[in-house]
Amino acid sequence: MTFTDKQMLEAIEKNSDVNECFCKIKSACKKLKIKTGCPADDVDRLLEFTLGRWYSLD
Repeated sequence: MTFTDKQMLEAIEKNSDVNECFCKIKSACKKLKIKTGCPADDVDRLLEFTLGRWYSLD
């Protein structure tokens, strides 16, 4: 099932578990950018790389 941006934002707003995870991801991205000095595009690329791999990268 594909979610629209509006549906995602509603889920983030209304579901505390989704909101907590979203906030942790945002915080981790900001921390990575600050600590490494890498451009935002590199952080975006890391997120793209992680898509579909998050469950197998333990």
